[in-house]
This record gives sequence, structure tokens and C-alpha cells, in this order.
Amino acid sequence: MKKSRLISLTLALLSIVIFVPVSVVYAPFTTLGTGYAITTNYHGVIVPPYTPVTATAGTLDSRVENVTFRWHMPNGTVRWEVTKPVYANGTQGQWNNGTWATIHYANDTQTPDIVGDWGVQAFFQGPGGKERANLTDVIKIKAESFFSIPEIPLGPLTVTLSTLTALIIFAKRRKKI
Repeated sequence: MKKSRLISLTLALLSIVIFVPVSVVYAPFTTLGTGYAITTNYHGVIVPPYTPVTATAGTLDSRVENVTFRWHMPNGTVRWEVTKPVYANGTQGQWNNGTWATIHYANDTQTPDIVGDWGVQAFFQGPGGKERANLTDVIKIKAESFFSIPEIPLGPLTVTLSTLTALIIFAKRRKKI
């Protein structure tokens, strides 16, 4: 009876270790009601180094023609600066005042290779904007951040073996009592 409980507990712990880290995170444009938003495919999730990160900017402002993505390394210096034209795919969004408009998107993908807090800014550019941060015709600026950590290839294996070792030691000590 006790052996079957030990096996059940071991299997439960293994399933937690194996299946819990696998999760899907989706971050909608929470600030799109203001007319401008940015998110990444790793919003709220730790990014392993050398993993491509895609930043997506969205706007309800039809005047926006381009979005400049400025990627900041953990020390604050700019690593990449890329300007992309906006496109529309027919999706609609709602301004905070209740008015509906077509969402215009721009995407950029970069691969962080340094551990730490990264940031990406989206500069929404269109005619009649102001010069900001050495860019012309900037209507609005939004930012997003994510954290890159070192990848530990033996991490799951180490956790599993540590758990099993602790369980075996516990079972042996329990048996002696």
C-alpha cells in the first residue's frame, strides 16, 4: 500500500515538473483604446537567449504611415532600430470614446543575445507629428519590456532527479521509523 502511494506521488511530481512550464500566453493590446499599443509574443514570459522576439505595434490612427521599433539592451543602449510601414488586415478596434476604427499593424522581429531586461519602443510616425528622440513626425510613443534569462539545458532533468532523490531519502527515513 505504501509503495503504491510513493509511486503515485512520484508520478504526480513528475507530471507537474514536465507539464507546468508549458504554457501559452497571449497579451492583447490593452492600451489600444488610446489609439496606440505595442506587445511582444513574449509579453509576461521569460525569454531564453537567442530566441526570436516579435514586437507588434497597433494603432487606430489612420494618419500613421510607419512605425519605428527601437530595441534597447539591458544597459539602455539601442541595439536595433528598424522602421516598418503599417498594414491593415480588416480587423477593427475601439477607441476609449466608443468609436470603431481599422487597426493598422507593424511588426519587427529581433533575437536578444544578452541576459537582462530588454525594452522595445514603438514610435508611431505620420504627417504632422513632432520630432521626438531624433525621429521626425512622431505622433505617439509606446513601450514594452521583457526579460531574457540564461538557458539551462539540464534544468528539467536536474529538478526531476532532485525530486526523486529527496523522495527516496524521505521514504528510507520513514521506513526506519
